[in-house]
Amino acid sequence: MENKSESKSRSVSTAEFIRHFGRYHDEARQRPITLTKHGRASLVVLSAETYEQLARMADPRKVYGAGETPRELADLLLGELDRQSAV
Repeated sequence: MENKSESKSRSVSTAEFIRHFGRYHDEARQRPITLTKHGRASLVVLSAETYEQLARMADPRKVYGAGETPRELADLLLGELDRQSAV
């Protein structure tokens, strides 16, 4: 059961993917393939290159626990708070 759409991703059932793994493996190197289970999106198969690109674009924001904030960042934040409170 294939769902051909005009989007960049193709959607196929997990059973179809397993039956024709070689074909979909090659296709996933060109564009992502969404695997469905019981008619619902379950997984996305994509090339290693695409995965690496997505991993590099990860959100650079970080959360620090109490006492874990790097000294340079803590000084910057405290300086900005002092500046804003002086206004």
